Amino acid sequence: MTNRQEWSATGRAAQIEQARSGSFDILIIGGGITGAGVAREAALRGLTFCLVDKDDFAFGTSSRSSKLAHGGIRYLKNGEFGLVRESTTERNWLRCHFPNLVRPLGFMLCVYDNEGLKKRVEMRAAVKLYDLLSDTGSRFRNYRKSRVFQASFVEEFEPAISQRDPELGGLKEAGFYYDTNVDDARLTVETIKESLVRSGGGSVALNYAKVIDYTRDGGRVTGVKVQDVLGGGEFEVKGRVVAACGGIWTDEILRKADFGKTKIYPTKGVHIVVPNERLGNRNAFGIKSFDDGRFFFVLRRGNVSVIGTTDTDYFKESPDLDQPWCTKQDCDYLLRTVNRLFPRAGLTYRDIIGTYAGIRPLIRQEGAVNESAVSREHEIFESADGVVAMAGGKLTTYRLMAEELLFHLVKTGRLPRFKQARFGRKGFSVQPFLVGMAREAFDRVVADKRLGDVSWPEQLEYLHQQFGSQGLEILQRIQAEPALGRPLVEGYPHCRAEIEFILRYENAPCLIDVLCRRTEAQWMVWHHRQEALARQVARIMAEHYGWTDAHEQAQVAAYMEYVKKTVAFLETATPPASGG
Repeated sequence: MTNRQEWSATGRAAQIEQARSGSFDILIIGGGITGAGVAREAALRGLTFCLVDKDDFAFGTSSRSSKLAHGGIRYLKNGEFGLVRESTTERNWLRCHFPNLVRPLGFMLCVYDNEGLKKRVEMRAAVKLYDLLSDTGSRFRNYRKSRVFQASFVEEFEPAISQRDPELGGLKEAGFYYDTNVDDARLTVETIKESLVRSGGGSVALNYAKVIDYTRDGGRVTGVKVQDVLGGGEFEVKGRVVAACGGIWTDEILRKADFGKTKIYPTKGVHIVVPNERLGNRNAFGIKSFDDGRFFFVLRRGNVSVIGTTDTDYFKESPDLDQPWCTKQDCDYLLRTVNRLFPRAGLTYRDIIGTYAGIRPLIRQEGAVNESAVSREHEIFESADGVVAMAGGKLTTYRLMAEELLFHLVKTGRLPRFKQARFGRKGFSVQPFLVGMAREAFDRVVADKRLGDVSWPEQLEYLHQQFGSQGLEILQRIQAEPALGRPLVEGYPHCRAEIEFILRYENAPCLIDVLCRRTEAQWMVWHHRQEALARQVARIMAEHYGWTDAHEQAQVAAYMEYVKKTVAFLETATPPASGG
């Protein structure tokens, strides 16, 4: 089976016609990781699907997370052992079967003298239990066993972390364990791409396709009415069952169905990105805010460090679920604790490369003392007229959630029994991703075909991590035409060959799709260099799509307006001398 098929916005009219004229086993509303997971489960089990999203794929939470596939070690304190077990085993599967995209990342939990013996015992128990839940009876094991390091070793291993704090006292010891880095949006897009390949042309996925109403037969929902956001016009799509996988928009999606409850409790999470050389962390850290005790991360991500996330009630700030932003208050909250625990850094606004903000679709829970205490468990529920919805959960457990939804639909008679007995096995979808590729195998092909001669180490690493085996195809294009591999902006790996691949195979009709979700450029490239990159990418897109000059400029303007809002609180700041 080929690992990819052409999937371009140039074929949008044909995709809409396929959706309009077909009848699908499952009609999925929502193109985030949950909807993508359901599409993959369906495709692997011989079912057809039509997936629609009102914006781009991974537009919401699925491109604005902490970029981790992780077990959630902090949930152990709440006694959520089942959730941690599920999450760690799913994390391990992803790391083994999508190794270029899901990569090991070491984490440290530091304990100081004044936190007392109880804190040390809790930390030691947590890292040991984390291993135990991950590995016992599991087919896929943790990357490496956890350790407990004494202060003297931590000082040498992670010299940037504070050895003594006025309130916490001297550093006593640190627990060390592994979770994994991931590009959440790419995981979503690759999951959809694989679903289409495995469907053999029988399924369709449409972005910028907004559900505006349901169609019914005898009072039961049998399809949806869709508005083409880009081209105008409306069309209907039919399916055996309609599954709402809209994340934070779930309540909105169900408003036109016969469902009178409010299920979603939206909490905002903000991340700020700084040069790793300014912070100095070699691994990731789990730390608690000195302001209110909330847990957040300091994450090593190549040449940058990602700091976050906050955890606040979003509706207290804004009713607009589409447009969460990092505020000065959010930034100051994170920097206060980070500058105290990394005293040599002295981070200021001048050090911020970029920011991003997202909203978690948590299930409303009575009795939760604060936003951080709300469970990350997922839930399946149904409207009286037959729309089945799933919400909550974590990025890491998306496969398990999708499998559970599909089994629910079969058990309740909404979908027919699977055609083959093996399709009905739990865990059937724990299979390697078609484009997944370990670095050793990638490097062997690069050496055999002399592809390293047309690139440089940072670009090779980038193409492997983001594209897996597809990165070899991009390199072969560069080998045939070396100009395609030149950096679009000096100091970054993005090149014309990459953008052309995205436009041909990853259905990205707008500039913001490419820079926010097909790549991580929006927050990895210095905000003051974004316009230079945007203009280069827009020019390539204009040539590929036949845009007018006016449309090309409008795309750049819209993207730059978005970027400016992500760093609006930096209006009086200037980049550091070492920046970019």
